[in-house]
Order: sequence, then structure tokens, then C-alpha cells
Amino acid sequence: MAVFRSLFLGMTILFGICAQMLLLDVSIKNLHLTRRRIFLVGNTLVLVANMALSLVLPVDQHMKFYVLFVHIPIYFVFLIATRTSPIKVIFALFTAVFLIYPANVLLTIVSQVVKDPHPLFLIILYTAVCTAVLLVIYRFFKTNFNYLIKYYSSLSLIKLCLLPSAYYVANYWLGLYNFSSIMSTGIFLLRILVFIITLISYVLILDIAKTASEKEALQGAKIALSMLLSSAEHQLSTLQTTQEQTTIYRHDMRHHLALIAGYLSDGDIEKAERYVRVAQEDIEEFTPTRYCENNTVNLILSSFAVKSKSLGVSFSVSADLPRELSISETVICSLLSNGLENAIAAASSVKNTDSKTVYVSCHLHKGNMLIQLKNNYEGQVAMENGQPQGNRDGHGFGVKSIKMIAERYSGYCSFEAQDGIFTLKVVLPLVDK
Repeated sequence: MAVFRSLFLGMTILFGICAQMLLLDVSIKNLHLTRRRIFLVGNTLVLVANMALSLVLPVDQHMKFYVLFVHIPIYFVFLIATRTSPIKVIFALFTAVFLIYPANVLLTIVSQVVKDPHPLFLIILYTAVCTAVLLVIYRFFKTNFNYLIKYYSSLSLIKLCLLPSAYYVANYWLGLYNFSSIMSTGIFLLRILVFIITLISYVLILDIAKTASEKEALQGAKIALSMLLSSAEHQLSTLQTTQEQTTIYRHDMRHHLALIAGYLSDGDIEKAERYVRVAQEDIEEFTPTRYCENNTVNLILSSFAVKSKSLGVSFSVSADLPRELSISETVICSLLSNGLENAIAAASSVKNTDSKTVYVSCHLHKGNMLIQLKNNYEGQVAMENGQPQGNRDGHGFGVKSIKMIAERYSGYCSFEAQDGIFTLKVVLPLVDK
């Protein structure tokens, strides 16, 4: 029986760890190597040590020190490994304690209704309910709870902590961890009432958070759409200017040729050669480089190639796109312009001249358009939820615009900053919307 009790305890602790990871949006793979080790080793030690203690200590004695043996160590493991503020970790910890209650109450009911249930059956049932609760957290709690954690101030979170804290204290008073005793009907019903009241409060709080996040998402989409249209207008204006310059230069070409012919007839070959070089530079300055068959992509890449050159950034391109694409020109403009604007800005700030590089790749593969941008950078890139975070007011909307386009076209985008190289990858299915 002691072994089964140890397994029950291990499942409870494992549930708490997983629930906190979901509530704090912790991904082990996104943690730095050292902090990842602290997280895995620390939580494993807490789990194994408490399962071992439950085998040698009386259950009532172990449960009296549950906070000291389990909650406090896990709190510090999350605090150190995730570098999340203390109040956020406490809020998530108390919420995880609250959310384990459905599994505990079902176990209590089955233990009293079923005559001499086999411990293995109870463990399977407990595991199934814990898994179901984790799925509910992932489906209904996670997104809005993450919004609370990310955007609410510490003072607001302290106030919100009063809710799970009150539940935490009330259940200790009512014997939450006294698994070995059979509770009276009055206490059992009182615990259910406390849970329902707390659950209703959580639903109301998370509903407010949902409304706020939806409002912010709409505002972000509006700004991103505005940027997309602005970028498209800018690129179309550039195209019109380039066409006008080409027309003018073609009209003036006969004058240039006449002047060159005059230099040659006078035998002044050096002046003729110098004039030809100047004319070539003028033509190259406003004539888009032909990177691929798609004129829009050529124009955008040529525009940023000129900008890169003016900032001392090496600009290399590998492009192979057809003349016609099912994706609109405005979308292509927004993707490339927003991505290249950030890439060139980051590369230009690198101190080492040889490391100021930007690489662009645009290709088709199995019915998808693949875009990849790579650039050097210096310092640290703050990443949150897999996205770079802007450190200036108004910065970061380019990332939102790229992400919005990828979602709209049922595509994919990713951002990675590692070893001084920032990489943006975009995959868009070539289907009409």
C-alpha cells in the first residue's frame, strides 16, 4: 500500500509541475542549457525525494510538511530556471494546487462508493483525470492565463493571488492533503462549495483577460494591416518612379550617344570611357537587378540592395520565383520589406565591418513559397513565445505583420537568434484566398 501511496504522490507532484509549465508558458527547449538542467534536475529531485519520503514517513506526518517538502522547492526551481518574477510563480503555483482538486474529489468519491477498490485501478483513474485536467488547462486556461502573466502588473497579480491563496488556506484548514482519512459529508460538501466559488471567480477573471487580449489583437491587426498597405504603396510608388526614370533615360540616350561619338571623333578615348562608366553607374542606380522572373520581388530586393550598400552591409540573394504568383503583391511587399528592414538595421549596427551581412532566399518547394532571411546582429535578442520583442516604442509591428500574414494564409513563420545570426523563415502555401 505504501508503494501505491508513493505513486499517488508522484502523480500529484508531476501534475503540479506540468500545470505550472502550461500556466507560465514554459518550454524546456527554449530554456538556456544551464537553466534547462536546473529545471529538469531540480524538479526530478523534488519528485523522487518526496516519493521516497512517503515510503518511510507516516502519511499524516508527511502531509503536514507538504508545503515545505514540495511547494517551496518547486517554487524556487521555477523561479531560478525560468527567471520569472516571484509573484507570477506564486500565482501559477497556487492555481495549480487549485486545479488538482477535481482529481482528488473524484478519487475520494470512488474510494467511498466502490467497495475495496484495487489501488492500481485508483492510480489509473487518478492518472486519467489528471491528464484530462491538463488538457482542459491547455485548451481553456492557458492562453488567457498567459495574458494575465505577461501584461498584468505585479501589483495586479498580488491582488489576484488573494483568490488562490484563500482557497489554498481554506483547503489546508479542511484537510486537503489528508488522503488517508475519510472526510465527513459536511467537510466534503464544504470543500466542493469552496472549489465552485473559486472556479467561478477564475472564469470571470479569465474572461476579462480574454476580452482584453482580443481587443489588443484587433488593434495589432489594424496596425499591421496599416503597415502592410503603407509598405505596398511605398513599393508601388518606387516602381512608378523607376519606370519614369527609365523612360527619361531612354529618351536622353541619343544625346549620350552623340556626346560619346563626339569624344571618339576627337580622339579623346579617355573622356569617352569615363562618360560610359558614369552612365553605367546612373543606369545601375535606378534599374532593378534581375534576381528572378518576378518583377515585384526584383524591385523590392533591388531597393534594399541599394539601402544595404549605403549602410555598408553585404547583401546577397538567392531567388527563383516565377513571374506570376497566387499571393498578392502587397503581401510579398509586406513580408520582404518588414523582414529586410529589420535585418539591414540589425546588420548595420554590427561593429565588425566584415560581419555586416544579410542573406535572402526566395524559392518554391512543393507548392509553397519559402522565404528565408539571415543577418548578423550584436548583443541580445529578447525572445518571447518564439518571437523577438521590440525594445523601442512602435517597434515590433513588422514581426506582428509577418506573423499575421502567415496565419492568414495557413502558413508558417519562425524567428531564431543564435550565435550572432538571426534567422527568419516563412512558408506560405500558394493557394488563392
